[in-house]
Amino acid sequence: MVAMASFLPPALSKPRFRLFATGQAISIIGGWIQQIALSWLIYRLSGSVFLLGVSGFLTQIPFLVVSPFAGALTDRVRRVRMLITVNVVLAVLASILATMAALGVDDVRFYLALALCSGTATAFETPGRQALLSIIVEDRKLLPSAIGVNSMLFNMGRIIGPSIAGILLLRLTEAWCFALNALSFTAVIIALIAMRLPDPVPSRKDGERGIALRETINYLKQHPAARYLLPTVTAVAIFALPYQHIMPSIAVNFFGGNTSTLGLLMSSVGAGALVTAIVLAMQTSTRVQLSLVRFAPFIIALTLIAFSQSRSLPLSMFLLAILGGSILMTSASTNTIMQQSVEDAWRGRVIGIYVMCFIGMAPLGNLLTGAIAEHFGLGPALAFNGLMILITVGFTQYRFASDPTAMERLKTDLGS
Repeated sequence: MVAMASFLPPALSKPRFRLFATGQAISIIGGWIQQIALSWLIYRLSGSVFLLGVSGFLTQIPFLVVSPFAGALTDRVRRVRMLITVNVVLAVLASILATMAALGVDDVRFYLALALCSGTATAFETPGRQALLSIIVEDRKLLPSAIGVNSMLFNMGRIIGPSIAGILLLRLTEAWCFALNALSFTAVIIALIAMRLPDPVPSRKDGERGIALRETINYLKQHPAARYLLPTVTAVAIFALPYQHIMPSIAVNFFGGNTSTLGLLMSSVGAGALVTAIVLAMQTSTRVQLSLVRFAPFIIALTLIAFSQSRSLPLSMFLLAILGGSILMTSASTNTIMQQSVEDAWRGRVIGIYVMCFIGMAPLGNLLTGAIAEHFGLGPALAFNGLMILITVGFTQYRFASDPTAMERLKTDLGS
């Protein structure tokens, strides 16, 4: 048993975190099942690829608008109670989807509206869940491992969930997929209750600055982790993440492939991200993340440029595995360092800004990349995106190296 435990991520040594991880794993799989089923239903009813893009946009755009305020709310209310409430809301929305699909409602507008509502609720759930991790693991040193496990669960869900959805859609209807997702939230709610976490009301002093975005930005300016890492994460969100949105076109135009080719390409991304997540989950020190986050963005840029020129499927699959791993390495390491750099009373607001920069900026990147690809082609669009990341990261790293107190302050913030 001891030997087996040594191969597990350190965060899983905590009983509470094991409960959380179990509930979260079930919910993530359910979420992917619903996402695939909703896309399939919208396309089946409309036959429009454009509406598929609209559905994805409506699901993600709330992160850009809502996340900073959701993070501020997280710092002002009981976090466990808030998270339970949001998961109940998400379960209700999934139940409404299941009911509409079962009744044969064929107006796509209703499903798009529910996609927006689900995206908004998830924009509240994400900062709340991330802010709770340090409390769940009880030891601040285990936070890097906890964030790594969280990323690992997401990528495992990205592999398992769509596979289950495909089987269900062959034998049953979309309504069953939505109902299964609604049921999956029960696992998270039960875990949150069973963990018996302390859930105090934040003191007036902790919350006295309210939800003003300007106050949060002024606070973050004091921390090198925000000044020098957030611009990089934003660039990755705008210029790297959109490759997923145009992957169907890449499969056809680069390789003359079909849905099987698309599956191979996306599986390569998932495999690279999963391996990286496992490595990060085994860490207990932010020193590793501090090194990774400085060179991983360069790998993203160079890999994206190389991928834009590749027309060999095996080589492209290899490059996508590196790309998926490097993106996760950048985002998860930035998340870890920023959480470790700030006081707990500000954690929700800081995570809200991080989520806004990383997840919230992706829809804007999708629109920009789509427009460039439409006018200049897929290859030039991907190469341009890689070059923009390279320029942004190079400038940010130059500023970081030119700041004589940045590294010392960052190490102080991290307690190392």
